[in-house]
Amino acid sequence: MKIKNLTHLVFLFAMVLVVFLDLHVALAQESLFYQANNYYREGKYDLAVKDYEELIRSDLESGNLYYNLGNSYFKKGEFGLAVLNYERAKLFIPNDSDLKSNYEFTLHALNLEPESFGSRLQRLIYKIFEVMTVNSLIVFISLVYTVLIILFILNLFLDSLRRISRIIVFMLLILFILSAVSLVGRISYLDKSAIIISKEADVKFEPFDGATTYFKLSEGSKVEVIEKTGNWCKLKRLDGKTGWVNKSVLVLIAGNF
Repeated sequence: MKIKNLTHLVFLFAMVLVVFLDLHVALAQESLFYQANNYYREGKYDLAVKDYEELIRSDLESGNLYYNLGNSYFKKGEFGLAVLNYERAKLFIPNDSDLKSNYEFTLHALNLEPESFGSRLQRLIYKIFEVMTVNSLIVFISLVYTVLIILFILNLFLDSLRRISRIIVFMLLILFILSAVSLVGRISYLDKSAIIISKEADVKFEPFDGATTYFKLSEGSKVEVIEKTGNWCKLKRLDGKTGWVNKSVLVLIAGNF
């Protein structure tokens, strides 16, 4: 009996300790976030960047965090990194008007236009669902799929619903297919899209320093990474041109090399 009570006490103590540590970490992260915001307001952008990136390294990701980091890089004059973090912020808060405004202003400062990869149809489908994050799109697809299954089951038992439900099922099927295509395209985009962060990047015919330069890319340009070998990445521009760059000049929007 005593051993059982002792076990319960140890378990309770462990639970309290875990909650305390989680609370301590959360408070420390909140304090660091406010400190970074203060540095930004005071014009200490290097310190603001340092604190925001420390929060990201601690697995604390959010649209506001990436947005603030993008603003800090913009104030520092590092426009490529500003574009990168605005792109990352869009993954969490795609409908934020301030984010959209700052993103477009930064591209304008770099003489760039917003770019999207894929065919016209793929870009059109992406446009329809661009207000959704990846997670909300997954939830939406799951909901549509569930409704389709329910309607299918009801059709087996209720003859009176068949005529009406056929139209609804057809519309839901179209919606399901379009949203699924959008999700697959979005995931592919996240795996491959990168931003040029150097002032200018020499894109070469072959993956070595002495190779002939094919074309140049300016800071903030969005590219698609299609192959990697050693320290080199083969990329594709929106117009389809491909070439090789050292991976130090670009950063993936989602993930790392």
